[in-house]
Amino acid sequence: MPTVVGNVFGSARVSVAMGMIVTSWAGAPIAGYILDASGGENGGNAAFRPAILYAGFVATGATALVAYARLKVNKNPFRKF
Repeated sequence: MPTVVGNVFGSARVSVAMGMIVTSWAGAPIAGYILDASGGENGGNAAFRPAILYAGFVATGATALVAYARLKVNKNPFRKF
């Protein structure tokens, strides 16, 4: 995987890209623990809702952080770098 990431993102950014990729792997076990605590796969559709909400809140939080960082760098968010 480091070879592919290095070719896609370049050698200057490979450490940051690898850190982001490895960090994203933590979401699946957390969602599994939430699902298990909510009744497991035999709990029906209601057992999946907390894990779905977790994923949605994490995605919304990540979007907010990226938007904040983008506005911090440049006041015009639609201007290309």
